[in-house]
Amino acid sequence: MDLLQPVEVFEQTPGAAESGFLCPQRVLWVEPDKDLLVTIGIQEKLKKPEVYCLKEVMHLLREGILQRIEVKLRPYVFQAEESIPKKSLRIRDRAWSIIKPLVQEDNIPEIYLPATRGHLISARAKELGLFPKQVHRPLYRYLAFGSCTDALIACYDLCGPAGKPQQPGTQKRGPRPSRVKDNNNDLTLLGPSTADVKEKIIKGIKEFFKPGITETMAWKETKRVYFNTGAIEQGSTLVPILPKAHEAPSLFQFKQVLKARDRDLSLTKQNISTTTWALKHRGVLGSSRSRVFGPAARFEIDATIVDVYLVSVFNRAWLIGRPVLYVIVDVFSRMVVGFYLGLEGPSWEGARLALCNAFTNKVDFCRQFGVEITQEIWPCHHLPHKLLCDNGEMKSLASDALADRLGIIVQNAAVRRPDWKPNVEQQFNLINNHTIHFEPGALNRRLDEMKRRNCQLDACLTIPELTAILIRKFIKYNLSSYRADALPEAMLGDNLTDATPISIWNWGMEHLTGGAKGIGKQEVWTKLLPEATASVRLDGIYFQGRRYVCPRAINEEWFARVRTKGKVERIEIRHLPYTPAQIWVLNSASREWELCELLDREEKYRLARQEEMLDRAKLLALEADRNASDRQQEFAKFDVECDDITATAKKAAAKAKQGLSKTEKKANVQANRAFEKTAERVEHARDAAQSYRDPPAQDNVAKLRPDMRKQNPLDDIWSL
Repeated sequence: MDLLQPVEVFEQTPGAAESGFLCPQRVLWVEPDKDLLVTIGIQEKLKKPEVYCLKEVMHLLREGILQRIEVKLRPYVFQAEESIPKKSLRIRDRAWSIIKPLVQEDNIPEIYLPATRGHLISARAKELGLFPKQVHRPLYRYLAFGSCTDALIACYDLCGPAGKPQQPGTQKRGPRPSRVKDNNNDLTLLGPSTADVKEKIIKGIKEFFKPGITETMAWKETKRVYFNTGAIEQGSTLVPILPKAHEAPSLFQFKQVLKARDRDLSLTKQNISTTTWALKHRGVLGSSRSRVFGPAARFEIDATIVDVYLVSVFNRAWLIGRPVLYVIVDVFSRMVVGFYLGLEGPSWEGARLALCNAFTNKVDFCRQFGVEITQEIWPCHHLPHKLLCDNGEMKSLASDALADRLGIIVQNAAVRRPDWKPNVEQQFNLINNHTIHFEPGALNRRLDEMKRRNCQLDACLTIPELTAILIRKFIKYNLSSYRADALPEAMLGDNLTDATPISIWNWGMEHLTGGAKGIGKQEVWTKLLPEATASVRLDGIYFQGRRYVCPRAINEEWFARVRTKGKVERIEIRHLPYTPAQIWVLNSASREWELCELLDREEKYRLARQEEMLDRAKLLALEADRNASDRQQEFAKFDVECDDITATAKKAAAKAKQGLSKTEKKANVQANRAFEKTAERVEHARDAAQSYRDPPAQDNVAKLRPDMRKQNPLDDIWSL
C-alpha cells in the first residue's frame, strides 16, 4: 500500500473496529525515517494538529480499519473568483495576511509540531497585536481545508440549519426596518415573521394570484381580505379596516412565499396557457436544423404586415397603408431564397407570389428593380423537399398544388408557435430593426410620441422602391451574416470556415444536395475604481439616486430597449464617491471604461455625496409611507364603493334584460346609439339655453324696457 501523502484524508471505516479517530483526518506532515505522522481533524470546531505513529496508522489502513477518502469539495471550488462574494474574499485576504509567514517553508515542519507551534503562534500574535486565538483559528482552517489560500474563505455554506424552514413563533429575520429604528427600536413595529403568516399568504396566492393579476395586486388583496383588523359599517356596506405596515406581511415576504411555491413552476404553468408555456417558457433543447440533410431540404415561409406606411405609385399623396411581406428561408443554410412585398394577403395569393420568386432565377427579378446581379450572387431557384408553414394559407384547397403538382411536402406548425419557424421569424426581426424602422413612414411609436407627429404623414416610399431596398438588404444578409454555430461539421473538416449563408448553400449544393430540384420558370407559382451596480432605466443610467448618460447608451438605444422590454437592466460600473457627477461603464467590445456624465436635469445633485442622497431618499420614503398609511382607509372606501356601483349596475342590467333572448339583447345597437346621442345633444342644448336665459350676475347692468327686449331665439328649443 502506498504511503500516506500530505493533504490526503482518511477516516474510520464504517462497521470496523474502533481506531480512536472520531473524525476525518487530513495529513499535514509525513516523515518515515522518524515514524512521524501529523494530522488535523476535519470537524465543526477545529482543534490543533496531532502527532501519530506512521507505522500504526499504515497498519490500520492495511487492515481496513481506516480508509482513504475524498472530501466533498466546498462550493467556492466550482466558482470563478469574480463570482465569490467580495465579503468572503476580504475575510480570506485578511486571514492570509495573518498566517502567511507561519506557513512559509522556513517554518515547516515546525508549525505542525507541538513543541514549536505554540511559540510561533504567540510570536506572530504579539507582532500583530492580536490574541493567539486570532492567529491559530485561521491557521487551523488553512491546514484542515487543503493548505491553500482559498481554504480561508468563510464557511458560510456550513452555517444554518440546512433544509429546515423557520418555525412559527420565531422573531422576524433580517435587518430592522426604518420604522423600528426611528422609534427607539420598538420591536412591536417589527412586523410578523414569514412563518407566522405563511398559511394566510398561501391562501391569498391561491385566491388572488391569477392570470392578469400582478404580484403587487395579489399582495394588496391578500392584506385586505386576510389581514384586515375589522370592518366599518357604512350603510349596507362593510368596509374592511386595512392593517398597518407592521400588522401585515411586506411585499418582499409575499414574493418570497410565492417564489418558494413556484419552485417547480407549477404557479407559472397555472397562470398561462399551454401554448404560451411552450412558446416562451419551456426549455429549448432541439434545433430547427435537426433532420435537415442539405440545402432545400426544408424551407420556412411566413408573412407579416410591415411596420411602414407606403404611398401609391400613381400619386404620392395617396396613402395605401402598410404592405404585406412574405419571406422564404432555407433552414440548412439560413439563406433567404425568396420574398414578396405587396398588398396581397396574408393569403394564398401572397404566398404563391413569394413561392414563385423563390423557385425562379433572381437575376431578372432584381433587374426589374434596378439591381444588377449575377447568378452567383443569389443562386436560389430550387424547389424544397419540405415547406414549413404557419397553419394558415397553406391549409387552403388552393395550396394542394404544391403537393400534387410540385411534389413538395407541406408541413404546418402548431397554432401560435412561431418558435417552430425560428429562421424566418428572425428575418422579420432583422428587417424591422435594421431596415424598416429607419425609413420614412415607419411605425415607430416612441418616435411618434417624441415628434408629436403621426408617422403616416412622413410616408413617401412606394412598393417598388421598398422592394428595391429589401433586395439589397437580403443580398447583404446572404453574403455577410456570419454564424459559426451554423457551420456544418463536414464543411469545417474541409478547412472551410466561411459560415455565411451563401457559402453554406454553395457547399451544400455541391456535397450534400438536400433534395433540391430546379424547374422551369413556366412551371413555378416565398456587449481601480470602486465597483458598483447601476441600472439602465428608460430615463437614464440610475445610480445612487442620480441619472447618467453616455454616447454609446444613446447610440445603442439602451433606454429605448428598457422601455420597450419593460425590464430594468443591471450593469457593472466604477465610480468615485467624491466625484458623484461621473461614473464609468465598461465597453465589452473595446474592454475600456467609458465616461458617463450626469444628466442636465440632475444638476442639483452634482455636489451631493452618497450619504446625503441616502438620507434624502430615506426621509422621502418615510413621508411616503406615512402619507399612504393616513389615506389607505379612504382609498379602501373608494374601492368598496366602486364595487357597489358595479354590482348595482349588474343587477339593473339583469332586470332590464329579463326575458330577452341573446339575439334581442344584441339587436338595434346602431339605433340605440343614435337615440342616446340625440338625447345627449338635447340635454346639452337645454343647458345652453338655460344659461342664456339666466339673468347676469352683475348688479350694475342696466335693465331694458319691455318694448326693447327681443325674443329669445332659443325659446323654441323648450318645445322639444
